[in-house]
Amino acid sequence: MPLRDIAVTLIVLRLLPVCLKQPWLGVLVFAWLGYMNPHKLCWGFARGLPFAQIVAIATILGMFTSADKERRTMPMFRETWMLIGLWAIYTITTITAVYPDEAWPQLIKVSKVLLFTFVPLWYFQRADRLRKFFLVLALSLGFYGLKGGIWVFRTGALGTSAVLGPEGTFIAGNTEIGLALNMTLPFLLILAREEPRRWLRRLMYVMFGFSIIATIFTYSRGAVLGLPVVLIMLFMRARRRVIGIVTIAILGFFLMNFPPQEWFDRMETLQTYEQDRSASMRLESWEVAWKFALDNPLLGGGFWVLPHDAIFSRYLNDYLRAQSAHSIYLTVLADHGFPGFILFVGLIVSSFMTLGSMRRRAARHPNGTWLMNYCEMIQASLMAYAVSGAFLSQSYWDLFYHLVSFVILLKAVAVKEGLFAFPAPVDPRLQFWGRAADAPAPVGSRAG
Repeated sequence: MPLRDIAVTLIVLRLLPVCLKQPWLGVLVFAWLGYMNPHKLCWGFARGLPFAQIVAIATILGMFTSADKERRTMPMFRETWMLIGLWAIYTITTITAVYPDEAWPQLIKVSKVLLFTFVPLWYFQRADRLRKFFLVLALSLGFYGLKGGIWVFRTGALGTSAVLGPEGTFIAGNTEIGLALNMTLPFLLILAREEPRRWLRRLMYVMFGFSIIATIFTYSRGAVLGLPVVLIMLFMRARRRVIGIVTIAILGFFLMNFPPQEWFDRMETLQTYEQDRSASMRLESWEVAWKFALDNPLLGGGFWVLPHDAIFSRYLNDYLRAQSAHSIYLTVLADHGFPGFILFVGLIVSSFMTLGSMRRRAARHPNGTWLMNYCEMIQASLMAYAVSGAFLSQSYWDLFYHLVSFVILLKAVAVKEGLFAFPAPVDPRLQFWGRAADAPAPVGSRAG
């Protein structure tokens, strides 16, 4: 019996009582399983066990049975209402879906994602707990950046094969892991800057560097387009901009001299997309998604409406293959019509606006440095999603919705710590679930 399988199983089983007693820790365990997928690194019985589902059940039970004094009322900001609205639209378009047998299972899956987007809103209105969430996310995905970067150098040919994620997960493909690493880079760098433990700080810096290499050698054109955007956002706002400029220069030198010819051939298709089969298929899917949305503007076609020959043959006389939209935007547009698309894009825009407003306020406050750093971190990660996500169908991935919840939580924490003068609005109908609480412990507190 594989030792790795036994170890992962024992760790999860040991954590179940903790999830019941302290649901906020259950959220962290669920995030670790969802992002790192340690069971997918096993090769025996543990690989197929539903660990995340077991932890989710224990956490939800703990929400009703535990006496956690830190459970609070849900902060009902603009982004909270938009998330609720988007969930409602997903449900309505599933009821009217063109392919209900495929749409309903996807709605259940997306509802699980959204459920564990809302649960943190009750338990993470404290800066120290929120930082722990950030660390779990950064280290879970940073592991694959470190692993992928090491693999690139160990191959000898410097990555003639693409960096991939674990099979059977949201980040299995090269484009998916490329997006994930781009979105993780801001977390690794900014959390490392303020990490007091030297070993952890150094580990995150190493993960950051290797994640850049791994992102490049995913051979994902979307990831390569998003990478410089993220790095520029990070380094141009840093205190030591010279270091950032030198880092980008070194990266440029590396790209011009060390990648194999296959990498250059792949990147050249950004300009010669008419001659590339993959790029041509993406353009076909975009055209079909747009035309289908024009014919079904209010409700779209429900989840998974595009990858069917009946849909493609309706709009194209000759096509390579029926497939998904390969774009977060056009996926939502085809699946849920213009109302869903407007709300989805509006959620991204609203999050950027809220982060920008909080960052400006934090810059004027003597105790606002931590908030300013976190706003920059999430802005850069959200920008990675907005840019790289334009080339793949990751509209329903956990990390995007968690970023939105982080925006809501940062605002709630800032209000409670007195950085903002206005109170956090709360829907009285949701107060049965939580309770008013005192100001959260500051960053670095041992409480909780």
